[in-house]
Amino acid sequence: MTAEHWSGPSMFFFHLLKISLFLCFSGTLSMRTVTFPYQTSHSYVEIIPMMEMELGAFTLCMQVATEITGKQKSILFAYRKKDNELNVWRELNGRISLYLGDGYSDSFKVPDLGPLNSHLCLTWDSRTGATNLFMDGRRSLTKFLRKGHIIPAGGKVFLGQDPDDIEQMQSGFNADECLVGEVSDVNLWDSVLSDTLRGNVINWETANLRERGNTEIINRRV
Repeated sequence: MTAEHWSGPSMFFFHLLKISLFLCFSGTLSMRTVTFPYQTSHSYVEIIPMMEMELGAFTLCMQVATEITGKQKSILFAYRKKDNELNVWRELNGRISLYLGDGYSDSFKVPDLGPLNSHLCLTWDSRTGATNLFMDGRRSLTKFLRKGHIIPAGGKVFLGQDPDDIEQMQSGFNADECLVGEVSDVNLWDSVLSDTLRGNVINWETANLRERGNTEIINRRV
């Protein structure tokens, strides 16, 4: 399926992917990348959010590359308070799973992650429980998880490891669940991003354009 045949949310997340690729290859901009070169029980990165993570909806996006296939379960993103409040895993069978609290999860069958960057996005909305995964611009079917739930504030965000107890992290992590590979372009929004993010002052798609002089307005497929 080519990009010109996508519509709705798939097209929007394809544009997110294009922005990420631009940042990767632009000569004037660079993108931070976290590397986890080998399996350990102590390597991780903590992300400090810009605001408290009390979430009734979210869009989480990242780029991931790994050479681990079916050998182990790998944590891709972990937000933990007392419980695993928002975790994303690559399972032993290659599925990508979203956990919202201990015992509440759903998973998506997707092409296996590999050494080339895969662009992943997950969305969830408490109002309906609707959950979707986007991989390299393609949207999964919709699943439903924890309608009415609110992800609580006060936790910590980790890449590379999943702490079983954030108060006793000095004791180490489970090396069998660590991520071996690279993570970049991790972004989190407190809403489900729409495919119709248009300006409320100027909306280029619907604005009244007044032609003057030697001008022509055309509609071009992108």
